[in-house]
Amino acid sequence: MTGVGAEPASKASKNSLNPWVSHCDGGTIFVRRLREDELEQAASITYEQLSASVAAKDVAKRVLRHNGESFWGVYRADDEQGSNARLAGYLSMLMLNAAGLAALKSGFFDAQSPLLEHLAADGEPAEAIYLWSIIAKKLGAISIAMVAKAMGSSYAGLTLYATAASEAGLRTIKGFGFKAEAEGREGLGDLFRLDRSSGTSGEAKPRRANPWNARFKTSVARSSDEVEKALAIRAAVFMLEQSCPYDEEFDGNDRTGSHIIGYVDGEPAATIRIRYFADFVKLERLAVLPRFRRTLIAKEVIEAAVNFCRRKGYRTIYGHAQKRLVPFWTRFGFQPLAKNYRLIFSDHEYVEMWGEVDPHPNPLTMHSDPYVLVRPEGYWDEPGALDRSAARPVTSPY
Repeated sequence: MTGVGAEPASKASKNSLNPWVSHCDGGTIFVRRLREDELEQAASITYEQLSASVAAKDVAKRVLRHNGESFWGVYRADDEQGSNARLAGYLSMLMLNAAGLAALKSGFFDAQSPLLEHLAADGEPAEAIYLWSIIAKKLGAISIAMVAKAMGSSYAGLTLYATAASEAGLRTIKGFGFKAEAEGREGLGDLFRLDRSSGTSGEAKPRRANPWNARFKTSVARSSDEVEKALAIRAAVFMLEQSCPYDEEFDGNDRTGSHIIGYVDGEPAATIRIRYFADFVKLERLAVLPRFRRTLIAKEVIEAAVNFCRRKGYRTIYGHAQKRLVPFWTRFGFQPLAKNYRLIFSDHEYVEMWGEVDPHPNPLTMHSDPYVLVRPEGYWDEPGALDRSAARPVTSPY
């Protein structure tokens, strides 16, 4: 778990893989779920930035306890390691169930004090998302994109609804592609929607394009050539930059684990290694080529690795982080292991890190489709050569 941080969390979950971007004013911006103990600070930011009335703090607390995805903090930090991270704003959302969506469309939805029976609880499917508030001065549009990325596939494709309480908020939602729900009703307090089911939102402006869609790709190495790409990246980072001896970097474990490769515009840019133990997996050797360190490829690779492990049924992830990079890994929900030994190897001091992840909704088990279990690693949802061979008649050749 070496590699290239901010608020600590108790465990890594499917929603704790938080993207960050460099900001034009310097430093970085990142998002993560807002904690209940941060609601007071969020309320202070609300009163500073918004003059319109908002839901009471006890209502916000009730909603957050009902569904932890409802509040996402937007943080500024001085650097990529999350130094001096501070809350700059937040997004709050109401995950509407069928009853809530019907109430919203009919005009009987109370946004000031929503009924919990109108909201999907943690783990329950939602029918739509109502953007309750966007309190992030000059960061509204990028915050929406970053939160959508951090939430992953949980709410992908759901229609977004919003109303604006300020002219700045109205500009933000219109600029992001929201359209008026009713013709001629497109002012403050009116209902807007963004239909994401088709993957488009009308005439999207280039400056609003999602920065994650086109540039980045991750894949599991399954050929010798792909493994060599991972090893080449590591050689450039660890041997050339960090002067790590060959025998210490290439430790004899490269043929016993899996390698995730991250690509930027088709160019191999980052890699991470995964090794398997009885009841946990170990993430190792995260490496990003220097020219790609101002992109999000490290986050993409880590996210891919964690989801890969979840699909294989693992819940506990362990690794060794260079001491200077502990804040980076805490951004993903990992934390130092209580028993920590003092680890020193290859001229760096390391810290043992670990995290627990949410179970995958469709993990691989011995009860899975046997054809799925013989497919190439990481490509379990795509028919492979042995699937196709099943179409041939049984001849039992000797």
